[in-house]
Amino acid sequence: MRVLLLGCGNIGRYIYAMLSKHEVVAVDKAGGCPGALSQDALEVPLGGYDLVINALPGAISFKASKRALEAGLDVIDVSFYPEDPFALHEVAAKAGARYIPDAGVAPGLSNMLAGRAVAELGDVDELGIYVGGIPERPVGPLGYSVTWSPVDLIEEYTRPARVLKDGVVTAVDPLSEVETVPSPVGTLEAFYSDGLRTLLKTLAGRAKTMYEKTLRWPSHVEKMRLLRELGFLSDQGDPPPRFITAKLLSRLKFDVPDLVYLKVVAAKGEKRVQYETLVKPRGGWTAMQIATGSVAVAMQYVIKDLDPGVTPPEYIGMSTKLFPRVISAIKQQGVRIAQEVVTRTEL
Repeated sequence: MRVLLLGCGNIGRYIYAMLSKHEVVAVDKAGGCPGALSQDALEVPLGGYDLVINALPGAISFKASKRALEAGLDVIDVSFYPEDPFALHEVAAKAGARYIPDAGVAPGLSNMLAGRAVAELGDVDELGIYVGGIPERPVGPLGYSVTWSPVDLIEEYTRPARVLKDGVVTAVDPLSEVETVPSPVGTLEAFYSDGLRTLLKTLAGRAKTMYEKTLRWPSHVEKMRLLRELGFLSDQGDPPPRFITAKLLSRLKFDVPDLVYLKVVAAKGEKRVQYETLVKPRGGWTAMQIATGSVAVAMQYVIKDLDPGVTPPEYIGMSTKLFPRVISAIKQQGVRIAQEVVTRTEL
């Protein structure tokens, strides 16, 4: 199989390495992968490929995926962009191409496990996603090491989070209703984040309450709430304070191993299903590279079985044929998922 990989950042490099058995042509102006073509991702020729994997920054990834789909190429997209992935459904279907958006850890693996839970339980009363990429121990003044765009990080604390309450999509303050969550590495705190994306459409009518919460070490949220209340995260002013804050946050990088923890919990009546995974660094790769990249790589084993158009990860999770195949491929890369089913009965 001949694969075109767009982008060789942190995740793209992992994907490139894991696809070594295929002929992979990487496009990256910074040369992040060996032999990468230093071309504009929106101009690179698309002929002669069987699959495109998009690991570009969100600002251009939607356009890049659209271009590849218009050319009739199947696309696995690990990028996170603001546009609606379903806006590409007609484009892909018309060209006979298959498109899997949000093929990372969250959204991505989280969606698959949410879809699996709904397939097992039927309509659910509550569906919660808890996910965090954190240092293995609290470090620095925020108990956190900044490993990605600090401007995008600030968005997590300021952008209203869309959740489902009593079947209605509602925007909530991300730093409201903070809760503590037990985990294999200790107690963490969770706050709302705007990560449900396609789930707000695909599971509409199948869940009464649905939300995603980001995980951090305790006391982190209190400090970020203080910065927000003082105006340091504001986008108003000249220059906007958040850009100055982002520069300061970019210094908070610490040489501490990371970990990724994901838990998906669904409940219906007296029955509860929980999926859980903890990913740690391995083989010179960070936990985030492994957790995110392994999902994108695994999708190659199912994409040809999909109908043309957009197939979000939750639909793959609902399939008794496709879900085990993806989970098996993820497991081969060291990401193991535990399932717990609890049913309350009266004695």
